[in-house]
Amino acid sequence: MQGYDVVTHDDEKVVGHVVDKVGGNYIVEQGHLRKTKHALPEEFATVDEAGERIVILVPKDMLSDSPKVNGDVDEDAVRAHYGLNDTSVDNPSGYDDHDLIRERIAAREGAEPTDGIRESPALLGDRLDDTVADRGTREPG
Repeated sequence: MQGYDVVTHDDEKVVGHVVDKVGGNYIVEQGHLRKTKHALPEEFATVDEAGERIVILVPKDMLSDSPKVNGDVDEDAVRAHYGLNDTSVDNPSGYDDHDLIRERIAAREGAEPTDGIRESPALLGDRLDDTVADRGTREPG
């Protein structure tokens, strides 16, 4: 694949050429006078062996804006740039979400209601229950 042209998927414009493959990344050299090298994950490339080219499946700006390769390839930076990082969250505490929810419910069930807070303060009748009771005992006047 070394020497293959790298072209865009839409207008097949040449954006560089492959100079190496490191791990799961093609190293693409761009520019004429000021050459830069960028890594392109193989997930975003289709190899056309008959045409001796690689078609990129991302915009050319995404390739050009990717971390530059100066010797070693920073796999983590490349994967982060292209959105290939593992986004799953490890739970080091050993809890799953359901255990945590069950613990919170159990803690709330054992809690005593705070004095002065009625069961449903948003309902008009609960806030005015003493007033309503007084109305029935008052004489019209």
